[in-house]
Amino acid sequence: MADLPYDLPPARRAFAAEVRRLHARSGLSLRELAEAAHWSPSSLSRVFNGVRLIKSSDLPFLAQALRLSEEETRGLELRAQRAQAEALGEGGPHSDRSALFDHLLTLQEESGLSLREISQRLELDATPLSKSSIERALRHPDRALPHALQVAKVLIDSLPEAERKAAAEGVLNAALAASRADAADSVTPRTATHEAVVVELLQAVIHRSLSLSAQDPDAPLPEATLSTLSQSMAALTASLTVPELPPYGRAIAASTGRSTLKPISEWNPFDLEVHPAVEPSGHRTGQVLPAYVVREHDRLLLNEVAAAGAGSSRMVVLVGTSSSGKTRACWEAVKSLASGGWKLWHPFDPTRAEEALESMRDVAPRTVVWLNESQHYLGHPRHGERIAAALRDLLARPDRGPVLVMGTLWPEYASRFTDPPAAGVPDPHAQVRALLAGRLIHIPDGFDDRALESANGLAQQGDARLAEALAYSVDGRVTQFLAGAPALVTRYHAATPAARAVLHAAMDARRCGAGAALPAAFLADAAVDYLSDAEFDTLPNDWTTGAFEEVTRPVHGHMAPMTKVRTPAGPRVEEQVGTAAQERAPDGAFQVAEYLVQVGKMTRRSLFPPASFWHAAYDYLAPPDLFALSEAAFRGARLEWANGLLRRAVDLGGDVGATSDLYRRAVVTEQSGDLQGAEALYEQAVDAGDPLALFRMAQKYEHAGDSKSLERLARKAADLEGFRPLTDAQRLEQEGDREGAKALYGQAADGGDPSALFRLAQMHEEAGDSDGAERVARKAADAGHAWLFDFPARWPHGLDPDGGITIPRRFSDEQD
Repeated sequence: MADLPYDLPPARRAFAAEVRRLHARSGLSLRELAEAAHWSPSSLSRVFNGVRLIKSSDLPFLAQALRLSEEETRGLELRAQRAQAEALGEGGPHSDRSALFDHLLTLQEESGLSLREISQRLELDATPLSKSSIERALRHPDRALPHALQVAKVLIDSLPEAERKAAAEGVLNAALAASRADAADSVTPRTATHEAVVVELLQAVIHRSLSLSAQDPDAPLPEATLSTLSQSMAALTASLTVPELPPYGRAIAASTGRSTLKPISEWNPFDLEVHPAVEPSGHRTGQVLPAYVVREHDRLLLNEVAAAGAGSSRMVVLVGTSSSGKTRACWEAVKSLASGGWKLWHPFDPTRAEEALESMRDVAPRTVVWLNESQHYLGHPRHGERIAAALRDLLARPDRGPVLVMGTLWPEYASRFTDPPAAGVPDPHAQVRALLAGRLIHIPDGFDDRALESANGLAQQGDARLAEALAYSVDGRVTQFLAGAPALVTRYHAATPAARAVLHAAMDARRCGAGAALPAAFLADAAVDYLSDAEFDTLPNDWTTGAFEEVTRPVHGHMAPMTKVRTPAGPRVEEQVGTAAQERAPDGAFQVAEYLVQVGKMTRRSLFPPASFWHAAYDYLAPPDLFALSEAAFRGARLEWANGLLRRAVDLGGDVGATSDLYRRAVVTEQSGDLQGAEALYEQAVDAGDPLALFRMAQKYEHAGDSKSLERLARKAADLEGFRPLTDAQRLEQEGDREGAKALYGQAADGGDPSALFRLAQMHEEAGDSDGAERVARKAADAGHAWLFDFPARWPHGLDPDGGITIPRRFSDEQD
């Protein structure tokens, strides 16, 4: 660790030195300590280097992670208080500027916003700043005070609601101190610009504090509250010559023009993400939704709703596959509470997780908390555990009830949240698991006989939509048909070659791990190699226009294979390499229907995307998608693309450190000699789908000649991907019918089953058929299971997208 800077203020230097000493005594690595203290390693490193101070609320976590005694904790707290006092103005002008710098740096770390995201949010506020100006404001806020305060507003607005007032007041105090220091040093004279921005930020603080202080946004505030706020404003503006601030006698809640809390009776079910259904002719009737068929899960759900209505807080989460009727069931159940004056809160603005975390503490009794697609809340990488903890607190406190929390999850998300980790392995979903315990209700994919009988009765009473769904649905999948899913599949199969190529590019991107919103330019370039030479030669010059028009044309009047969406608010790829697709394709981004995503995962999982897909990804996708596709390329032994996409993501500012933490911990544990602990961590990483862990464990077993463990790993991978056990093939093999067994293994291998691929390759090798084993190995690579074989020995430089062996060359040369 580098030496502390010589010019650090004394108290800050003493605090940083003590933290370093305690860290060295603990024997923990920086990452281990950061994980135990619930910090990022970069934030902790800044504390060790004296760049930033630690908040008093965070000190107990650090003390616990360092295993400090009570006396040692009190000593560290005293050092921290002295450093904070020094930074707040008791150490002279240097400290004033350091305090503002610390405030902004801490805010940026807590918000998680990049320079690009800050710039984008400033543009939305009509106060644009370049990234270089933002960086100067963060690094030298005393020299760019107006810009620093503009940036502070964005960072403060990204924090949870309850933290904003304190954060804003801290920035204001530091800014005023820096302004005084500027005047004393005659370095940067105070200007009206400084004061105008301070006033603007003050007004935002008052708005926020008022909305936090009043339960009813339209009720007058108590005089004592107004007096306290006035005194705070006077103290903060005492040294500034500013116009009189307007009086605020009523609470003003921050608003985006869309209310997410209102009486249940005022909600439209479609605004709560209930799938609409239309007449077979494509024309709506006066009935908003088809008649509802009550099933067994509805009876369980209604019991929970009745308990909430009777005064006992409840939470229930429906678990089922896409379009199985989860959200509609929740809506039908909560309607019974409307007559009791209940309200419904659907947090989604600016994002689901942000609003849920910010406003959970403001939930009043007799409120339904609507968490449709609960993985967006509970699975959020930054806020998920805190949201779960807030929900547990809400449900456990009688003074805040009764409340009813309603959620929905796909089965794979439910399993991810509820499956316990291996012993000794960090638990990323501890709060979520505790929250969901005993609160899940599983909903079947299809109607059972009783439900079908009820549906037939309603159809005979004149519900044409139910009649059509019953006539054409398969295996009782009535709700899926009503949601338009079969029509989507029909449209997909009947698509023109150009439209189908765009759909395949989108479906492959999603199954390889990319996010939902895909740039149109990416889809246009990626689609090229999905077309045969004959198909491509017959396309008109504007073929992408027709393709996008086709895939976005609705089926049954409301759903489409793809829909145009707003460009994601996250980091955008600014230094795009491709330009031809941008000229041909529409603006913006597109999202493929979730039902087709599931179809793609089932029907295309043994197919590896072609070369145009990977070139387009390199040119147009942002770091999170590039990381995901890099992993998919590694699984498929496409090492050149795995490396190239990873480098591209890092060049664009992506954080590679977050992608394989469990794997790195396993490697360190293995190197320390704890083989059992390392294997547990590898197993945990395998369960999370980490391709590096799969490869490492498979390579370890293969080198040890442990074919049974390797076969067990293949079966585990098959179970995780939902493949059925190969009992028939195994039975035939045990009975001596190797050819029959090989045929059944071959059928499963064609679908990408890793267990079948592994056994089929073994059978070829046992028969001395090396060519057959090679064919199976390449098929495994195409399906993303190259880790089954020691592919660095088999293909030292990996494979090309078309399956050919890669010739060594520099990736950057190919891109040029």
